[in-house]
Amino acid sequence: MRVLLAALLLCLNGVVVAEVSRPKVLASIEPVAMLLREVLGDAVRVETLMLPNQTPHNASFTPGQARQVREADLLVWLGADAEPGMAGLLKRHGGRQLALTDLDGVYRRDGDEGHEHHDHHDDDDAHHHHGLLDPHLWLYPANMRRLAQALPAEAEALGLSREDVSQRVAAFEAALTETEAAVRAALAPVASTPYLSHHDAWAYFSDAFGVRRPLVINHNIEASASSRRFVELSSIMQAQQVHCVMAEPEARRALLERLCREQCRLVQADPLGRDVAGGTYNALLTHLQGLFSQCLTTP
Repeated sequence: MRVLLAALLLCLNGVVVAEVSRPKVLASIEPVAMLLREVLGDAVRVETLMLPNQTPHNASFTPGQARQVREADLLVWLGADAEPGMAGLLKRHGGRQLALTDLDGVYRRDGDEGHEHHDHHDDDDAHHHHGLLDPHLWLYPANMRRLAQALPAEAEALGLSREDVSQRVAAFEAALTETEAAVRAALAPVASTPYLSHHDAWAYFSDAFGVRRPLVINHNIEASASSRRFVELSSIMQAQQVHCVMAEPEARRALLERLCREQCRLVQADPLGRDVAGGTYNALLTHLQGLFSQCLTTP
């Protein structure tokens, strides 16, 4: 019995040592963590900084999260324009980091109401937009492909083989190309169907896959609708025959349910993928496609 106990303790100790010895890569949000798991595999420990009740819109961080940032060998995030709360945290505690919006060729959208700009970050002028950046950059697959392409340059600092990481990036890109084609084909029959969302979190997804932009309650996810706006929305929904609501976890559910009545279908959809946490980025796109198909199919 003592021999068995000693052997078990040695095995457990070995597991702990192996876990501690793996480089720690910290993702600001779950979709970025999904990509990192898919590209870097088991050679690193991938953790997500954002808690389930936090979003890039207005996150404030705990001391425990600050410690996670300090202890990370690499932090991968969207960038200061998309995650302004992260910028201060990184300035105080951060080490090596990789920001999506620092990369050339990233597709960016202006998030201001009434001002939509399809900009590419190909030079320094791309930092200067007419309005705030729409932060949902991960919903445009080409942006995540660009982020994956930047990972081999980080391999040596993480103690990994650049060649191995490059091969995994190539495999990720091939899988992503197949996923994009499958999602686009699946959504084509319902691409023109109107739907309602509390705010427009789906602009990048719409651009990538051809579905139309939603009718929105408010461009601020935290805001409600006045009585006048409610009546206006009800009238528009009836005129456009809107029978579908894509409801984010942060949306005001009671308000959506009041607008979505009778033949209307309400589908819970999290652009941050927190309902499928731990999966891959390709699986997230397929999951969102399924939710859109479910919502947009005529009742």
